[in-house]
Amino acid sequence: MALSHDQLHRWAERGDPVHAWYSYEMVKEAFTPSRLNGMTCAVYPQGSYANKTNIVSDSDVDMVIALRSAFYPQKRELSTRELEEYDKYYERASVTWRDFREVVVRALRPDFFLEEGDKAVKVRSGLIRLPADVLIALDHRYYKSFPSFAGQQYIDGVQFYLPGGREIVNYPKRHMRACAQKNDRTSGRYRRVVRIAKNARNSLVTDDATPIGGGTAPSYFLESLLWNVPDSRYGGGLDQAYRQAIGWLRENSGSLAGMRFPNGMGPLFGETPDTAWSQPKARAIIQALDRQLNS
Repeated sequence: MALSHDQLHRWAERGDPVHAWYSYEMVKEAFTPSRLNGMTCAVYPQGSYANKTNIVSDSDVDMVIALRSAFYPQKRELSTRELEEYDKYYERASVTWRDFREVVVRALRPDFFLEEGDKAVKVRSGLIRLPADVLIALDHRYYKSFPSFAGQQYIDGVQFYLPGGREIVNYPKRHMRACAQKNDRTSGRYRRVVRIAKNARNSLVTDDATPIGGGTAPSYFLESLLWNVPDSRYGGGLDQAYRQAIGWLRENSGSLAGMRFPNGMGPLFGETPDTAWSQPKARAIIQALDRQLNS
């Protein structure tokens, strides 16, 4: 049976942001200057809660704590003269990401139950309804130019490591800005369409009649995929916007290689270490969502 108007509108609803906000604030309060040894840090939300694409079944809150007093520079675009200028003002920091991670974990232990994963630390407590996934990182700066200290230009990101020492660089703030701008340009329909797609994916995963596994379309990649749909395909009512977006992806599934992450820092299906998605998986979810709409 094709999806009904009522079903699409239920799936477009945002999950309760109050419990997510409360969990975020409770965890954030643990990061006092004394617990962090006086380190200067930035704490901010990321993921579906921050992007307002969270759905009712979302089970955690994603957040970042990034050290600001030390950063990793990417200087490949700087000229020799610019590198010399950079070296006048910055030197190698003594604090490493592993040092900072240990400090953050110690800060959390008195108040929460912790489960350390490959990327983030899952934080639980009887006082918060939703657990939080805390990404511990150092600031990353992708330098575009360094003519002088006052004139330096760089793109803000974060950097952390996976087991085995694999370096990962993300740009969560750029992702959030790009998605917010997309939502504004589509009169609020982009985020609602993403929420429909996430609920539709969850329905497919639990449907024995479909070959979609739980890892076929992670939320971050599904959100990024829909970001690549032209703004014009989000016109009309919500039902029409969702159908047009999925239809465009079906029609253009042969052009996935040209799609990019919302942060603008690389291809959606590139060769970066953090690329956990593939074009075959993307085509599988596009086909399944299209069949679900029209069956």
